[in-house]
Amino acid sequence: MEEYTNAHGEVYTFTKQGIDKVLMEGNFEHHRVGGEPDDIEYINPRGGPFIKKGQMIPGIDFNVIVESFESLDNSYIINVREIEVDPNDFSCLEDGNYIGGLTMPK
Repeated sequence: MEEYTNAHGEVYTFTKQGIDKVLMEGNFEHHRVGGEPDDIEYINPRGGPFIKKGQMIPGIDFNVIVESFESLDNSYIINVREIEVDPNDFSCLEDGNYIGGLTMPK
């Protein structure tokens, strides 16, 4: 289980349910959901975290990509797929001209 504290100090818990599901629990009183009721594109609790299909769950070290969402009474099941992450792989930076974290014009 991992916890995420958002900008308003609200704590959300993320608990892996096997290899392909994550249970998200917290305060969903003020949150937005994008998409159709049967095809949720994103979950956006007030103060974060913003969680969208096709992306990793921000601030959580599960190394998963969000595939879909299931709405429960006071929580969400996030259906995910695991990915391998190499913390030493910086190949995504090869195309840029970076100096000290800044992008420089070519």
